[in-house]
Amino acid sequence: MRNTMRTLSKVCWFVLVLVAPAVAQSRLVSGPSPAVAGPAYDLSIGYSHLTMAVSTAKHVNLNGVDASGTVALGQRWGATVDTSYLRASNVLGTPHQAYVLTIHGGPVFYPVEHGNTRVFVRALAGAALVDGAVPINATDYFHGWLLRPSYMFGGGVEHPISGQLTVRVNGDYLRTAFYDAAGVAQPQNNLRVAVSFVFRLKERQHQFERGLFKSRE
Repeated sequence: MRNTMRTLSKVCWFVLVLVAPAVAQSRLVSGPSPAVAGPAYDLSIGYSHLTMAVSTAKHVNLNGVDASGTVALGQRWGATVDTSYLRASNVLGTPHQAYVLTIHGGPVFYPVEHGNTRVFVRALAGAALVDGAVPINATDYFHGWLLRPSYMFGGGVEHPISGQLTVRVNGDYLRTAFYDAAGVAQPQNNLRVAVSFVFRLKERQHQFERGLFKSRE
């Protein structure tokens, strides 16, 4: 019991240390808001679905997780790093699993911004590790893994649901590679969609400037 009380006391003290500066800052409404030092950035994580094309003109559906980080380079431009892991328990009736591990980076452009909703487009390059299987006949199949350069491009929409939490929905064309039934590496044309929660760790500076303008009215 005594250890529990000590633990609760430490937790309460830690929360107080974190909350007190925020409360004090929220009460200082008479002065102007300080400018943001450095670029704004955010982190996101969410669910992703991939429709992967195989050399037999069929498709495999994979599900997994997508995570990314974005740094604002201006009001319209940013840079992002995106990684995802998607998996399927079997491939085209074979007992072999499939997974796709990707990591890409590149520019992001925000052409449309209506209120708090933003539309973005992006073009990213990187690498993809594909593990899967290709049926050869009714009883045999070829399986293995392949790591190759990869790229993707697409876009999506972001809309905030609270102060620092935003929902992002995006779709991308993903170019990867995997073996065919003869063991020759062939390009793959894939479609990936994702729904993510975005945590804004630092807001964009022009948002603070808008708030400063409103406070002067």
